Amino acid sequence: MSFLTPLYLLGVLAVTLPVVFHMIRRTPHGRQEFSSVMFLEPSSPRTTNRSSIEHWLLLLLRAVAVCLLAFAFARPFFRLQDGRTVVSGDFRRVVLLLDTSASMRREGVWEEALDRAKQTVTTLDPADRLEVLAFDRRPHVLMDIEQWQSLDPSQRTEAVTRLFDDLSPSWAATDLGSALVEAAERLDDELEDEGPGVSRTLVVVSDLQEGSNIESLQSYQWPSQMTVAFETVGSDVSPDNAAAHPIHDRADSVTSRDVLVRVTNADGASRQQFSLRWSADGASSSEVVSVSVPPGKSRVVSVPIPAELGEASHLILEGDDHSFDNACFLSSSDRRQLKVVLVSKDTADDPEGMRYYLERALVETPDWNVNIQVDNDGSELVIGQDIDLAVITTSPTPEQLDVLRQYIAGGGTTLFIPSKADDLPALFSLMEAAPLEPDQALAEATIDGYVMLTDIDFSHPMFAALDQPQFSDFTTVRFWKHRQFRAESLPNLRVLAKFDDGTIAVGEHEVGEGRVVFLSSGWHPADSQLALSTKFVPMINGLLEDAAGLVTSQAQYVIGDEVDLSQLLPAKVIATSVLTPAGEEVAVAEESQVFLKTELPGRYRVLNGDSAIDTPPEFVVNLDPSESQTTPLSADTFRAMGVPMEEDNESTPSPAEMQRQLHNSELEQHQKVWRWLILLAMIVLIIETVFASRLARVS
Repeated sequence: MSFLTPLYLLGVLAVTLPVVFHMIRRTPHGRQEFSSVMFLEPSSPRTTNRSSIEHWLLLLLRAVAVCLLAFAFARPFFRLQDGRTVVSGDFRRVVLLLDTSASMRREGVWEEALDRAKQTVTTLDPADRLEVLAFDRRPHVLMDIEQWQSLDPSQRTEAVTRLFDDLSPSWAATDLGSALVEAAERLDDELEDEGPGVSRTLVVVSDLQEGSNIESLQSYQWPSQMTVAFETVGSDVSPDNAAAHPIHDRADSVTSRDVLVRVTNADGASRQQFSLRWSADGASSSEVVSVSVPPGKSRVVSVPIPAELGEASHLILEGDDHSFDNACFLSSSDRRQLKVVLVSKDTADDPEGMRYYLERALVETPDWNVNIQVDNDGSELVIGQDIDLAVITTSPTPEQLDVLRQYIAGGGTTLFIPSKADDLPALFSLMEAAPLEPDQALAEATIDGYVMLTDIDFSHPMFAALDQPQFSDFTTVRFWKHRQFRAESLPNLRVLAKFDDGTIAVGEHEVGEGRVVFLSSGWHPADSQLALSTKFVPMINGLLEDAAGLVTSQAQYVIGDEVDLSQLLPAKVIATSVLTPAGEEVAVAEESQVFLKTELPGRYRVLNGDSAIDTPPEFVVNLDPSESQTTPLSADTFRAMGVPMEEDNESTPSPAEMQRQLHNSELEQHQKVWRWLILLAMIVLIIETVFASRLARVS
């Protein structure tokens, strides 16, 4: 027999009350005089020194009634051995999360994490079930429940220990939130043979550094009857950790030999003096840049590039206790040399000509230099395939037209700006097309005041940089003159922009492997306000970038990023493999051209099997800056996000205990033994009442 509320059994102590009452002797109190006995000699009543029980049966009945009431209030029940009352299994389901992010590389942290993880495994009983997951920027399953149950119980600890021994920290960032959600979902998937005695615990072995991504926990609804136990490691290691991370490949000046680096210092650190030194192939520069960074702060430092070091150089931070985040790799690719051919009769210093504005729009940037070759005397034109863009602002000679046709047919891009209607036949000649009704189609447009651009195709590289609400307004750019022709003359023409009078303003026509882009109005002041507007420079440079095969892409990545190699290579050049910092050559699928194995910090070189490029492009991969934030998160941070902390649930029943209590309550309600006990107590009390009445009459 068991009891649902056993504390009521303390009511059995009330059985002592009848015993006490039976042992109480009533002695005479007071004195009453009777006239009939006034002449008799008085004598004291007989009393005994000790009280004794006279009516044992009456006492027994009263004691039985009290005991029956106490047992009834304790709500007894019987545990029956049938399928309805037997608990199907009492065991623990545990998911062990082991942090393998880069911050675990600090001295002593990884060893402590392995010890904590092994201790967790050794505390499990043979009936318990375990899953092991490692996580950095995403979780990885090391052992699932099926693998755990397939092992002999005596071999499980050894098998998991071998998994730990083969594991090492990665260089990736920490996404603790996603790992916790994944583990919680696995715990919430109940197996068919799980019963009410199952407890679910999620054990996290991690340094819980502040740089961990936990945003996914904010909106997550935690399953009931689940607790999370954090085994924090690294609390005893030195808090002195500083890091160096790149800001940009180069300084803002195109002629500068400096790079910009952000140096951070951990909160709670005892040091604030650090130094930066260049290193390449084991050799270090003698030049040192000192920097002072207070704890919990960061500083941006401009570091000059030494001439004696090669392209594979990188920065090393010195002065802290942990070196895992002290290397800073920067892209060292040379600036691209772009070549532009200009066919024009304008002089270089004539502000009324188009050449004046073009040369000032094609400026040097941190990524490329521009070399403009000008032909303004009609001499023999030489255009090789190394020319990135040909710009024409006047009618070329027949010889020049032949050279331009060959250049376009070979894949070149030509920008033609007819300065008058007489230049239009040369444009049609380059496009290998003939205008309809030549006498009427090619002419100067008749404009009442001015026209403006409309129907702009912002998907084209020429306008792509302006595809933002704050930049896409062309209503301030007015055109006084423009040339016109009928669009039907070029059925395959791509119209990039129109004037508000319906005529074509900007168009593109493919010829062979190349193309011809034209503007029907010039950008010089005689024709329009375009050159004096803020739209001109991004339009011209956008076309040049596209013609040269340049794509604005990052050369700096962090561990785990996907790299689109097509963004780093010229058009029609296919990457075949990538050489990693470890010297491993990783093949790249021709159809995807995406590199995924950015697992090591350092310099990666893109290789092409056909040697179509003389200098293979490269990109660098650095540690995620968040990994340098090594100050531990507080437990209140997780409580605020609703994480069911194990330490907060110690005073509440475990899930197994709650299930047993629920089962006992259902069983007690089904049997209702207390009713029979109350009935027996009433019968006993009736018998006691009758017996006590008879004794009273006899007395």
